[in-house]
Amino acid sequence: MTRKAAPEAPVLIVGGGPVGLTLAIDLAHRGVRSIVVEERIGAMQHPKATLLGARSMELYRRWGLDQAIYDAAIPADNPYFIIFTTRLAGQEVHRVQSPSIRELMTRDPVATARFAEMQWSPYGKTQIGQQALEPVLLAHALSRPEIDLRRGWRATGFTQDADGVVGHVQHVETGETQDIASLYLADCEGGVGPIRRQLGIRRNGRGKMRANVSLFFRSPGFLEAHGRGLANLYFVFTPDCFGVFTAIDGKDLWNFQYYFLDASKQTDEVDAEAILFRAMGKPFDFELINVNHWHHHQSVARKWREGRVFLLGDAAHLFAPTGGVGMNTGIGDACDLAWKLQATLEGWGGPRLLESYERERKPIAIRNSIISATNSDKIDMVMDETPANIDQPGEAADRERAELKRKIQWLSRQFSSAGTHLGYRYVGSDIVVGDGTPEPCDDTARLTPTTWPGSRAPHAWLADGRTMLDLVGDDFVLLVLSDDEGDDGNGGELAPLTDAMAAAGAPLRIERVGDPAVQALYERRLVLVRPDGHVVWRGDRPPEDAAAVVRTITGN
Repeated sequence: MTRKAAPEAPVLIVGGGPVGLTLAIDLAHRGVRSIVVEERIGAMQHPKATLLGARSMELYRRWGLDQAIYDAAIPADNPYFIIFTTRLAGQEVHRVQSPSIRELMTRDPVATARFAEMQWSPYGKTQIGQQALEPVLLAHALSRPEIDLRRGWRATGFTQDADGVVGHVQHVETGETQDIASLYLADCEGGVGPIRRQLGIRRNGRGKMRANVSLFFRSPGFLEAHGRGLANLYFVFTPDCFGVFTAIDGKDLWNFQYYFLDASKQTDEVDAEAILFRAMGKPFDFELINVNHWHHHQSVARKWREGRVFLLGDAAHLFAPTGGVGMNTGIGDACDLAWKLQATLEGWGGPRLLESYERERKPIAIRNSIISATNSDKIDMVMDETPANIDQPGEAADRERAELKRKIQWLSRQFSSAGTHLGYRYVGSDIVVGDGTPEPCDDTARLTPTTWPGSRAPHAWLADGRTMLDLVGDDFVLLVLSDDEGDDGNGGELAPLTDAMAAAGAPLRIERVGDPAVQALYERRLVLVRPDGHVVWRGDRPPEDAAAVVRTITGN
């Protein structure tokens, strides 16, 4: 390919959903310009994803977006309830609870004592539909001069050579075509776009697992119809209407995922009214907004990079929604790639840095997709074993409901997912310097806060109201867990490390923390954290070969 045009921007992002916008925003805050092309002009018509996990909220905190997200989410005072019923207006079998947004925001002491996850992050589960999250991200993206957002354009393909990429795009309404030259292309357009297909990259995993139909509807009288109060999820366990209602705005907008356990059933033609009335257990007023046919998946792309083209989000992995980690994994992809692109463009990132994107993120996608698929299997198994008389009166049905409750208590442990969202770590990464200590337990429900190299730097509240997370997330940061105010790296014991970073051109800050509780939590006196908040080295004294450490963590 002979490129005649100079790059319009260093990065071309195909897809302006949550993952693409997150990548553009992260790059913008790092001073990197991007062009985002997005086929849709208006708002998303269906809330495909409805949950932001704690780690995603921590990442959005860096740009001051957490409050705007909270304002667009489920009402802050509502506890996070998951309710299990026969039919929604029928009999309740079980419910589980997580802290409300208000309890998290105010660090409510009663809730803190009750919910272990409040010790591990300033955030918990944030229920927000994708159609409500995107406007928050879009507004911030439009405020950033580094982002050129072009809505109403679809990608049709690309060409690339050793020097750059040209994206071929077409205007949705007029058919006009354009070429956009860039240095790198990020494919964030979802699971069926042309970029991955052109690359010929297949997926591994279980693939399609089963069919579902989502019924997105408006019903101001929904809460009154069932009388159970506002919950985030309402599962229905009667054989003729297996599925789950999801609160989209907590007032008028709701979604019902109708589960087809029988793979031979056709989902193309469905009677929305009959399905919703069966699931509710009685008629109620509603306005159908949208019907979406889709499948549970457990699929991960075999390759995440080809030359200067990278796959992120659904282009790289497809999930079952059980666990709420699909979109969150994509957000993590974006924040991993952003700082590596910045480092490469600024010249201090070596060739291994961009190579590490796939090596680090692909195992996380495999881990998370298997967790989600396993969650789905457990729900399907319990639903499939639920007898037809589960919603009937009488002693026999009472015994069946007691057995169903036992099974639901077993499967509902999957909704304690703090470990899934916060506990992923980059095991064996070649841009992380290990210290030979055993890897901590990877528990989906509970987090073991640790500075084990490759892990997210732990959260802890500081006396001034900040969290330790506020000290990291832009440049490399050397955390000095010590009361000693002496060494600033200029000629002292830290000088070999600070000098090596300076020689490499890599940005480094030093932050001192004298809080004894934080010092114990961070396990070592010196902890080096990279720009996305993950630990890359730790020790009680500076490394013997500081230059070698710096070469490793910068991909050289």
